Amino acid sequence: QNSKIMRAYTSHLTFVFAARRASTSYATTSTSTSSSTSPGVASRGRSKTSVRTYAFTPSSSASATSATSTYSSSSSSSPVKNNYYNGNNKKSSKVVANARKGMLFNSEMDDIRRDAKPAEPVKFTLPLSIKLYPSKCLRAKNEPVTVFDDNLKELSKEMFKIMYETVGCGLAAPQVGVNYRLMVYNEAGAPGEGKEVVLVNPKISKFSKQKDFFEEGCLSFPKIYAEVERPMGVKIEAQDVEGKKFKMTLEGFEARVFQHEYDHLDGVLFHDRMSSSVVGNIRSNLDKLIEDFSGEEKAI
Repeated sequence: QNSKIMRAYTSHLTFVFAARRASTSYATTSTSTSSSTSPGVASRGRSKTSVRTYAFTPSSSASATSATSTYSSSSSSSPVKNNYYNGNNKKSSKVVANARKGMLFNSEMDDIRRDAKPAEPVKFTLPLSIKLYPSKCLRAKNEPVTVFDDNLKELSKEMFKIMYETVGCGLAAPQVGVNYRLMVYNEAGAPGEGKEVVLVNPKISKFSKQKDFFEEGCLSFPKIYAEVERPMGVKIEAQDVEGKKFKMTLEGFEARVFQHEYDHLDGVLFHDRMSSSVVGNIRSNLDKLIEDFSGEEKAI
């Protein structure tokens, strides 16, 4: 009877150890897989199947410089950009390797937190003023909005105010010297009419294949009007002033207004979209703006 008990006990221990090994192996595999793959990153799809299959996420980036679908792709081996990713630093390799294995120590995590850029509210100075070409803020990089507070709501309100005062129907934050990814527009171009739209961190997920020409103007280019070709529709994702994410499908004039302001967020100006012959027709006007501009460094 004792030998039966010993055999049963030995069999039980063998099962327990085998289960633990299997669990450890699964956990290691899961950690490695999750750390080497970028979850939620949209694939660069060109077919309709790709568009339906992959979700467009806020972490991916869309370019407005091409009239095609702009789904972003990301390499699974792309590391987080911080001071630790440096091929010449032994500590870097160790930290990255440990991160991929899910084995970062508390001291290493503290270092990463210390080096990470803290979220900061959008900064601006009142009263706002329209910045004219070739002001360098029109070509500068625009940072994503990370803090959604009353400060952001006030900025969007003030942007609508100056937009109406200057008889515009759309305005991007860099046009008032605030280099963040924020825009406002109202197709009607008048307070109390139409619909006011605020888009924070907008991204384009798809352009329509159909395009058309339309005469555009820009508050940063007073009294200059010329035809620009753009897609007739776009699908977008954005956040509101509360940080809530949403999607929109825009068509016609609204799609055009959006694309014009979205270009500003990428440092692209409307004459960049014009044909060489059209630019030639307004060249003297552009040169006059450059000549009259004084003060800060020019960004042609």
